[in-house]
Amino acid sequence: MKKKLLALLMFCLLICSMSTVVFGAEKEEYPYYVTVNLTDNIVTVYEKDDAGEYTVPVRAFLCSVGESTPEGTFQTQVKYDWRYLFGDVWGQYATRIIGHYLFHSVPYFEKDKSTLEYEEYNKLGTTASMGCIRLTVEAAKWIYDNCPVGTTVEMYHGDVEEPIQPEAVQKINVNDAVKRGWDPTDPTEENPWRKGEMRQMQPSWFGKDVAAYYENGTYYLNKAGAEKLFSQVDIRLNLEEAEVKDGKVSILHEDVKTLVSCRVKDGEVYYKIRDLAEMVGAEMIWNGEIKEISLQYGGKAASITYGPAIKGVVSLPAKMAAFFFS
Repeated sequence: MKKKLLALLMFCLLICSMSTVVFGAEKEEYPYYVTVNLTDNIVTVYEKDDAGEYTVPVRAFLCSVGESTPEGTFQTQVKYDWRYLFGDVWGQYATRIIGHYLFHSVPYFEKDKSTLEYEEYNKLGTTASMGCIRLTVEAAKWIYDNCPVGTTVEMYHGDVEEPIQPEAVQKINVNDAVKRGWDPTDPTEENPWRKGEMRQMQPSWFGKDVAAYYENGTYYLNKAGAEKLFSQVDIRLNLEEAEVKDGKVSILHEDVKTLVSCRVKDGEVYYKIRDLAEMVGAEMIWNGEIKEISLQYGGKAASITYGPAIKGVVSLPAKMAAFFFS
């Protein structure tokens, strides 16, 4: 009798431990909750707060939905690297939501990254799809990589003020035969949009020029340059080396991890300045006339500048400063 009771007790303990593992796994299995504003064509991603509720907005993407995209709450079902779509086209990084409605990239004429329907890409942010939710490759891949099958997706119409406004999507020049067939956000190294140049930026403070990497209207700074720029407004960055994946790197700032866009050139990581500014709560302002990036925080400002008009004026003081302060 004692043996039977002992066996029963062991069985109960085993069931309880398995239940704990299962429920614990369920708790961690779905880190995000995704909403789709069908009126404004915005996808918003939420993570859990301290109470376990999905109330913390962490990402927002511009999208293109369709007139037939359904309202409702669904759980994602399956994923595809490439998916054949209605209209004899292909989509990258597709995630099925319900029926034939999926998240996916803007369509391609063929199963080939260089055959993007560029005119459709320029419609992102408007209602333009056959019913699926079209995204940039970067956004579609983020959902594909980070939102496991079973993730809840809520889709709705209405005048709703979303908590995060997504970045504008870069327009494609349809006359550019080299770049137009590629999604500008595709992290593939062969992507012609990924070809940039190094630029020497002149700082507003005394010191050496700051080396920056420039690509498609975006500036990136290496560790030394970024830490120097932000230190001018009393922000201390800690850009320790971390794994770069798909053009992103995770940075810890004030106990919060943030994904920051980056590029790797000659073995060195260059961080997107605007992403760093958003991470620390600073304001970055771009002055296109004089090619100046201004950083403002706590009543202080610092800037770095590129361009012949400015270089001719400040090159001598900069050289003198570099001589004394290098």
